[in-house]
Amino acid sequence: VGQIEKLLARRLKLIEQINSSRGIKLLNSLEVDILAGGTLAVPDQILSKLDLVVASVHSSFNQDVDTMTKRVLKALENPNVDILGHPTGRLIGSREGFEVDWEKIFVTCKKWHKTLEINAWPERLDLPDTLVREAVEKGIKLVIATDAHAKDQMDNMRFGVAVARRGWAKKADILNCLSWVDFSKYFGIQSR
Repeated sequence: VGQIEKLLARRLKLIEQINSSRGIKLLNSLEVDILAGGTLAVPDQILSKLDLVVASVHSSFNQDVDTMTKRVLKALENPNVDILGHPTGRLIGSREGFEVDWEKIFVTCKKWHKTLEINAWPERLDLPDTLVREAVEKGIKLVIATDAHAKDQMDNMRFGVAVARRGWAKKADILNCLSWVDFSKYFGIQSR
């Protein structure tokens, strides 16, 4: 815990310097693992200091539907979690997505004001278009993320946009289409 706190404190200082000197707004965010029991790999006292928290399953993919559903729901009920990352866990061509009770996931997202990611990485394209359509019909908001690890991978955004379109999502359904003011208001960034 101490090491991650120091790392995030250094990163926050750098973000504050960039934000004050360049006239842009960077967010202090983190993708955190949802552990097998539904707890998060990073303590709440650290997560509460971040602007955005993306929670994602990265292990124990073979859990049954009930166990995986409870796991994801527990993470979504954490007040520090904003976004469920690559929600099915699939890797196209190498791993099927895990099964959850999507009706329960959608109800929880709506109740706790949570967002689902459309991960634009070509091997993920996750949330799939069929689930994008269901989410949109239920009024669940989405974000499109490139999953980029280098600047030339930012072009992956077009794949996420294509998935959103196939799922009939409109601009109003995608939170990173909002203005900075509306985006920060939606996620309560100004109050953190």
